[in-house]
Amino acid sequence: MRTLLAVIAVLAAIGTARAEDRVLTIGCSLPLSGRMVGFGQPIEQGMQLAVDSFNASHQMPGAHFVLACSDSQGDPKETVNIAERLIDDKTVFISVSDFTSTATMAAADTYGRAGLVEMTPTASHPDLVKMNKWMFRTSETVPSYIDPLADFTVNTLHKKRVAVIQVQTDWGQSVGQTFIAQLKKDGGEVTDDEIYNEGTSDFRAILTQLRRSRPEAIFLAMLEEEAATFMKQRKQLGLTDIPVVDSGVGVTERSLRLAGDAFDGMYSSRLFNPERDTPEVRAFVAGFQKKYSKAPDIWSAYGCDAASIAMLAAKRAWPDVTRDGVRQQLMKLGRYEGANGALSIDPETRDVVRYGLVTVRVENGKVDYAPKF
Repeated sequence: MRTLLAVIAVLAAIGTARAEDRVLTIGCSLPLSGRMVGFGQPIEQGMQLAVDSFNASHQMPGAHFVLACSDSQGDPKETVNIAERLIDDKTVFISVSDFTSTATMAAADTYGRAGLVEMTPTASHPDLVKMNKWMFRTSETVPSYIDPLADFTVNTLHKKRVAVIQVQTDWGQSVGQTFIAQLKKDGGEVTDDEIYNEGTSDFRAILTQLRRSRPEAIFLAMLEEEAATFMKQRKQLGLTDIPVVDSGVGVTERSLRLAGDAFDGMYSSRLFNPERDTPEVRAFVAGFQKKYSKAPDIWSAYGCDAASIAMLAAKRAWPDVTRDGVRQQLMKLGRYEGANGALSIDPETRDVVRYGLVTVRVENGKVDYAPKF
């Protein structure tokens, strides 16, 4: 059903373009239902805002962009199926795919063999872009946002004995082990290193173990639903005196709704700051609020930046917008200012350098972007 809706949306968008305009399609694979919908839907919304804004600006006379998103549900097999369909569509010049490192990496070979750029807006596994020359990302790598959290835990919170809870995925283990390595460099120690399976809904056994080991802080490498469940059960068991540091993925608008005030006091990291005073951030926040009647979050900002960078590469390649031409332009992106602040892509490694990462705190069910520590 989701694929059919995506096709209908594309046809409707084509209908708004002039007959002589060339249609340039941004393919898209995201979890738009299921457990990770709280990530996928905002990313898609951010992308659609970017596409609509770019088309309205008439920056590329003779061209019209459309967005074709399909629902992967975060399933690596479905990500591959979507990739197989997208590579056969000659109007598709890039695919924004997918949310998780596991799903993104599963489709890498398909896109690589076809010579179509796969650009993930969020996946952060360090080895991702090493898979082939067609793999790009507009998100930061794990060490760039996890190392500062370990530093923050030891040097700002002054907590050295830390329990680490990580999900059994490529991303989760990469985050957990990166945090542990930096924690030890900073003079900290790990009291517990707990690994759980995706979809776990009962963390009481782990929390009971933490009651015995009494860490000074807890670090979570969890997605939103599991983080919300963990935090609610932590509160129920009376362990709220132990501060929690989130990897940056557990705290979302959806997880805040799911957990109520159980997140209060949690620390996390953010690139997106709606209060950042730049033209790009102001335009994004205002445009998103107007289009969707709600405030944007980091995930919609990731989506907006990914689509905007894809269209910028196409604009620079215009009128010869080929799949390889877009890849070449991404290699020469330079410094880009967007909804999530500034980034650049290293032309040698294709890894992303991000600027402006900040540590935030949840208070009264909301993210405080300027907390006092």
